[in-house]
Amino acid sequence: MKEIHFYSSKIKSLIMLMVSGIFTFGLYHIGCKNEKFFLMVILGLAFALFLFGIVYSLLLLFRTKPLLTVTDQQIIVYNVLRKPTTFNFEDVLLFCTSDMKHHGIKTAAFIHVVLKHPKKNSNLLNRISPTLFRNSESREFSFQIDMINVKTKVLLELLQSKIRPYSLINK
Repeated sequence: MKEIHFYSSKIKSLIMLMVSGIFTFGLYHIGCKNEKFFLMVILGLAFALFLFGIVYSLLLLFRTKPLLTVTDQQIIVYNVLRKPTTFNFEDVLLFCTSDMKHHGIKTAAFIHVVLKHPKKNSNLLNRISPTLFRNSESREFSFQIDMINVKTKVLLELLQSKIRPYSLINK
């Protein structure tokens, strides 16, 4: 059984650490003695957000385990703060990509897993998503590939080549 491991991008983690550190340091040194309560709450929430960004980027920097593993039979998506998610290739119909853009600049890239037989009504999002978004009833999971040290097209071609033998067996 051949396993292909994909690890976190250390350069992107370092950039995220520096940006979060600069904003956290800046928010810490702002003197808000005579400010309004609403502004103090917003600054406190921003401080907590950037502090979490520092912790998350440090976890990614010092992580030695892979974030994604592709074997002959399954794909394993490891999360930094949660348990890993596993998909068998025989249960996957296809993989597709999407990206998020803000004013024309790509901010995030995702790979969506479309299952042949999705779980019915497993959580609230899966129950209401078919009414809000058409053709989304079989999309079970998506993972962000920005923090993984691989190109989107290369990973998508690898995943599509792994599900191809299973789709030929079913025909």
